[in-house]
Amino acid sequence: MSKIIMNTYSVLALFMLSACAVSLPTASKFKSIKNACVEGERNACYSLGQMYSEGIGTKKSYYLAREAYTRGCKKENNKDACSELGKMEVLGIGKNHDNYIVNKEKNNSLINPREFENNKNTCVQGDGNACYSLGQMYSRGVGTEKSYKKAREAYKKACEISSKSTYNACYALGKLYLNGLGVQRNHIKAQQLFEHTCTETYFKGCADLGYMYLQGKELKKDYTKAISLLNRACKNSDAKSCATLGTVYITGQGVKEDYTKAHELFDISCQTGDALGCYNMGNIYENGIGRAQSQEDAIHFYKLACSMGLKVGCQSLELLQKKL
Repeated sequence: MSKIIMNTYSVLALFMLSACAVSLPTASKFKSIKNACVEGERNACYSLGQMYSEGIGTKKSYYLAREAYTRGCKKENNKDACSELGKMEVLGIGKNHDNYIVNKEKNNSLINPREFENNKNTCVQGDGNACYSLGQMYSRGVGTEKSYKKAREAYKKACEISSKSTYNACYALGKLYLNGLGVQRNHIKAQQLFEHTCTETYFKGCADLGYMYLQGKELKKDYTKAISLLNRACKNSDAKSCATLGTVYITGQGVKEDYTKAHELFDISCQTGDALGCYNMGNIYENGIGRAQSQEDAIHFYKLACSMGLKVGCQSLELLQKKL
């Protein structure tokens, strides 16, 4: 069955290429065409569908191509969009949400309990990676009794070893100081560790620093710094940072309200596997915030949020379905 589907996809891709080789839009126009489609500009949704189908200026997604063709066919009454939609319907392509990742929480089974003694002995010998793994085992209670204090000691030893591979340990140590786990809360040490782990090659510290500047609890509130740091983390695929930025733009915290930007950031967050980003997308479509109201789209995103374990996503889905 999978072989047949693969062949069908290939046939469709070839068909679309041969049919549209002359008039395919350029990659640089993706954002403008996407916005034009949202605003109901004639022919824009058809062009957007082409771009998603071929991966021009964006990641290839038959699901989003189908969505764009659907809008083009209904709102713009575009014959080409209707034609492409019909082809996808006949071939059964684009029905799956191929561009969204259902993020499953990492569990303790990813760490082998039998590695505890080995990690402990190797950490004593000065192996930073072993010390980081040991810290994880102590903090999660895998292969040993849970102890944030011993986790802190292991992370600290790993962090002190000068190696790029120990950034994870430094970041984890910063989280312990920030949350007061196994140690007295110390936002200054947390800040120093997050600054250390906010680099060109590692970005997790950028996200937490951004939250700290945005909330203004441990550090003086600074929207400019917060947005800059969250942007850096978001560009490096940190889904929660993208969702937080979306909230900033939709509420106008330190920036001008920008619903289009918020929608884009929530969508990126949802695609990367963040339940809150998916929930916010559902909220946007249910209430028509910067987008036309669409119960169908709202249900789709609430379902994604619910499948990722977000309780409010399940509740919103249930309430909306009862209204229908």
